[in-house]
Amino acid sequence: MPGPLIHNALGAAPPVVARAEGVWLWDAEGNRYLDGCAGAVVSAIGHSHPHVVEAIAAQAAKATYAHRGAFTSEAAEAVGETLSRMSGFPGVWLVGSGSEATEAAMQFALQYQREVGEPQRTTFLTARAGYHGSTLGALSASGHARRAAVAGLALDMTALPAGDALRDQGDQSETEYAEAMLREARTIIHEHADSLAAVMIEPVGGATLGANTHPAGYLAGLKRLCEETGALFIADEVMTGMGRTGTVLACDAEGVQADLVAMGKGLGSGYTPIAAVLVSSRVLTAIEQGSGAVLGGHTYAGNPLSAATALAVLEVFETEDVIARGRGAAAVLREQLDELATRHGIVTDVRGRGMLLGLELDAGGRRQGATASALYAACAAHGLVVYPTTGGYVDAVIIAPPLMIERGEISVLVVALDAALTDLETSYEAPQRLPD
Repeated sequence: MPGPLIHNALGAAPPVVARAEGVWLWDAEGNRYLDGCAGAVVSAIGHSHPHVVEAIAAQAAKATYAHRGAFTSEAAEAVGETLSRMSGFPGVWLVGSGSEATEAAMQFALQYQREVGEPQRTTFLTARAGYHGSTLGALSASGHARRAAVAGLALDMTALPAGDALRDQGDQSETEYAEAMLREARTIIHEHADSLAAVMIEPVGGATLGANTHPAGYLAGLKRLCEETGALFIADEVMTGMGRTGTVLACDAEGVQADLVAMGKGLGSGYTPIAAVLVSSRVLTAIEQGSGAVLGGHTYAGNPLSAATALAVLEVFETEDVIARGRGAAAVLREQLDELATRHGIVTDVRGRGMLLGLELDAGGRRQGATASALYAACAAHGLVVYPTTGGYVDAVIIAPPLMIERGEISVLVVALDAALTDLETSYEAPQRLPD
C-alpha cells in the first residue's frame, strides 16, 4: 500500500481532490473533472454553493454538537418542519447516513408491529437485486455482491422480483410484465404473511442494476399486498429522494404513499453526513398510543452542524427551484444519451428516471464488472466521473450529475462520454489490450 489509509482496492492511488465548485472537481495535479454522477449520486445542488458554505461557517462558530437526548437545535427542528412540508409525512427521524436510515426504517417497522400486538412479525422481504446499505441489517436486505463481506452473518431477506426489463420482460407489454411480477410477489408475500414486518424496495434501482425502473403499477401493487397482509411498505429513497427522479420522492410519481421512507444523499448534498426516515401517521400513532418512545438513536444524529447544513441545502432547493431545474436538465441529458446509444453498439440500454440514468454495456463475455470499470477509467481520462454498478449483476454506469447542471455542461459531459465509449470500443477490438 502507498500509505496506511486503506482504499477499496488495496494499493490504489486515486487522484487527490483539491477543490470543487458547481459540477466540477479539480485534483491536486490541476486536472479538471465533470462530476457526472454527483459523487455517489449525492451532490444534488453541486459543490461549494455559497449559501451552504456560509451556513456551515456560521453554525460552526456557534455549536457543532449536542447529544439529541439532551438538546435539540433550531436547525434540526427546521429541517424536520421543512422535510415534513415537502414530503407530506408528519414525522422526520434524523440519522447520519443512508445505511443508518434503512436500518432505522427496519427498526421502526419492528417496533410498529410490537406496538400493535404483532411481535412475531420480524421478517423482511426485499428485491433480489436491490441495495440498501453496508451495515449488517441493510446489507442483509440487499441482493448485492457485498453480502459476501459478511458471509454467513447476513440474514436471508432478498426474495421479491426486481424490475429488470432488459432481461425479464421479453415480449410482454409493460402491464403484462407488472402483472407477472405481482403474481410472483403475491405468492412470496402470502407465504410469509404471518411473520412479515415489512417489504422494503428501491422505487428506482441504483448500485445493482444501474437505474433500473419497475414497470408501472408494480410499486402500487406491492403496497396493496402489504395492506392485505398487515405488513408495512418501506421505500428506500436514499438515492432517489430529494428530487433526483423529478419529484420530491420517486414514489410520488407512482402515486404510492409508503409507511416509512429512508432518505439521504441529496439531503446533505455532499456537504455533511445526514439522512432521515420519514414516518407516516400510521406508524407514529401506533408508537404514541403504545410505548410513546422510539427505541433507537445514533450519537451524531441531528447534530447542530449537520442540521444547519441540511437546512441550508433545503433552502437552496426551494429558493432556486432545484427540482424543476433538474427535470428540465434531465430531459436534455436523456435525449442526448439516447442519441449517443445509437452510435455505440457497446451500449445495450439507456434507462432511468429524471436525473438518475443508467447505461448498460455489452460485457462481451468478460468477467462481470470489467467493462463498467474500463468505461469508468476511459471517462476519467476524458475528465468525466461516472458511477459504475457494483452489485455483481450487470455492467452499467450511472449518469446522475448535480440537478443544477447547465445545458452547456451537459454538452461537455456527453462529448466526454462519447469519446470514452469510442476509446473503449476501439480497445475491445484489440483483445490483447483488454484480456477476458
